[in-house]
Amino acid sequence: MCGRFFVVGESENDLLVRMINEADRRRQALTGESGVAVGEVFPASVVAALAQGKSGAVGAFPMHWGFHRPGGQGLIINTRSETALEKPLFRASMLERRCLVPCSWYFEWETKNAQQSLLDDLPALQIGGEGAKEKRKNPIKIKYAIRPKAPGIVYLAAIYRYEPDSRLPVLSILTREPGEEIRFIHDRMPVIFTEETHAAWLDKGADPAALLKTCETSMAYRAA
Repeated sequence: MCGRFFVVGESENDLLVRMINEADRRRQALTGESGVAVGEVFPASVVAALAQGKSGAVGAFPMHWGFHRPGGQGLIINTRSETALEKPLFRASMLERRCLVPCSWYFEWETKNAQQSLLDDLPALQIGGEGAKEKRKNPIKIKYAIRPKAPGIVYLAAIYRYEPDSRLPVLSILTREPGEEIRFIHDRMPVIFTEETHAAWLDKGADPAALLKTCETSMAYRAA
């Protein structure tokens, strides 16, 4: 899945900064409000997303992260890429409204059994009492920063739509099965393209099912 990602908002990547600034200018023009999310980005934030504009030119636009669920109960922040073309809620967006969320990396959490972790790492540790036993049963989560091994901006594949109660489009990030290097962390990962491969995702004439086969799966990771 993809529940958080990180955008370096400083001059480490001039192209990424220009995208953020362009999306910010558009948000101000459309809504009178300023700002798109940088740093650690959470669901429901306004993010910079690349998409084809009405003229056909690609630009950076402000979008809210998360489709509203039917009935208004919660957000759909991720969509399974394997079934998106089959679902009425996502099909039109997959065919006609594809976008990319540029970022620096994304975050994921590995869930481990705390008791097993203690036994593995501290075999000589003696903990007594019922309270200690209960504490050791609670799972622990290890946070990782993940990105492709290829350098440059990370492009998270997404789809967007327009909703009646939102002045900005809303998007959902596509997910897929993880690459081998990060399978131990989580059983899903975002669909990712790199600077070399991302442009085709925005071509409305391209076959999205075929493009999904070209996404990046070779990942690098570190503790975050």
